[in-house]
Amino acid sequence: MTRADHPTAREAPATAEERDLRPDPPLIDEESGIEERPQNRREWAGPVRSLVLPVLIVATLVGGLWYWQQRDTGGASGSADGLGLVELPADRNPTGRPPSTDIGRAAPDFVLETPDGARLRLSDLRGKPVLVNFWASWCAPCRQEMPEIVRAYNAQQPPGARWQVVAVDLQENADAVRAFADEFGMRFPVVIDRTGGVADAWRIGGPVEGIPSSYFLDAEGVVRARAFGPMTADTLAEHLQESGVSQ
Repeated sequence: MTRADHPTAREAPATAEERDLRPDPPLIDEESGIEERPQNRREWAGPVRSLVLPVLIVATLVGGLWYWQQRDTGGASGSADGLGLVELPADRNPTGRPPSTDIGRAAPDFVLETPDGARLRLSDLRGKPVLVNFWASWCAPCRQEMPEIVRAYNAQQPPGARWQVVAVDLQENADAVRAFADEFGMRFPVVIDRTGGVADAWRIGGPVEGIPSSYFLDAEGVVRARAFGPMTADTLAEHLQESGVSQ
């Protein structure tokens, strides 16, 4: 006997309890064959959705505005240990405008640690131009650029006499940072942005948000030039001159 020859078992009649548990059949339009009210399965969400969506939209807008204001003004957002962005004192802001990495604005202030645990505050370096360079040991363009920065820095007599460098590593451990600094003979201050908060507030890399990224500050801490990507010796010299370093 083939499978088709097997008799089909008759379905046992449903009990009254089973019939009560079955959902009501949808209302079907006789002409189109389409369920007339497909939304009836989620009608409960209507009032809730009408309340939740506006709240979510407002929360998103407020959060976005706060985030961008923090990035634009350099507002203090340091961690509990005092590291990261800090408030720039009014007497160290010659522009009278909120700190920013835009050209002509006072740079956002920060406190970061060296690989050995010493602390450095950017605004304490007032009095001479400063190059703030963001980098990482795994970054090939950073390795290409660093020898140019080291050569230009060491060309001063003594090194650091006319302008200073603050090399900011992105979120690496102290051993990796120390090894990179030793490899390239970096005799200028090297600090670590452990959380990435300073790099984010400084909007490193501009539109591409990459490294290396360099910011040239004049003797009063005002941003005078920026460079996104590896610099050549000529580019470095040009931006140093824009920040007030005489050739």
